[in-house]
Amino acid sequence: MTQNISSPMPPSSTPLSVRVPPSLPARVGDVLVRAAARYGVSVTVTTMPADIDLSDMLDGSRRVRLGLVLDMIRRHSVTGPAPAILGMFEFLSADLALRGADGIVTRLTEKERDLLSVLLAARGAAVARDVLLDRVWGFAPGVETHTLETHIYRLRQKLETDPAAPVILTTDGDGYRLIVG
Repeated sequence: MTQNISSPMPPSSTPLSVRVPPSLPARVGDVLVRAAARYGVSVTVTTMPADIDLSDMLDGSRRVRLGLVLDMIRRHSVTGPAPAILGMFEFLSADLALRGADGIVTRLTEKERDLLSVLLAARGAAVARDVLLDRVWGFAPGVETHTLETHIYRLRQKLETDPAAPVILTTDGDGYRLIVG
């Protein structure tokens, strides 16, 4: 059985195929597809030979070493297009960094990188809070948390000349918009 599933974001590289052996529950493939979508990777889940074979990543108790698979998906996702320009910075997704026009590099956390990637994929459109919480953290709609606001605050400290009056990472209704250029 082969199931093609594309992420809601444009893929940053060629599609990735993942073999889920029949001995594993079908939900394993669903988890991988959802994780890949967070990184903008198009995934095909199959029982045929593939780029990643989960049979190779099973421990003795039939548990998948999911961290290994996610690392492979992350590596696959960062081979994509040229860096985006965000204000005075170049967004270096693979390096978890922003590089200023002066050459100074500002480090990003994985979540900050993921958040910027989702906002960039929206191509200037506003992205709702619930969508960001789902794609970056995997939270269900309606979750009460300040995680997103905290990360937006920290990103503005890194991106904006005046974080109190943002022009790059703006609030738009119940979501956020990234102004690129």
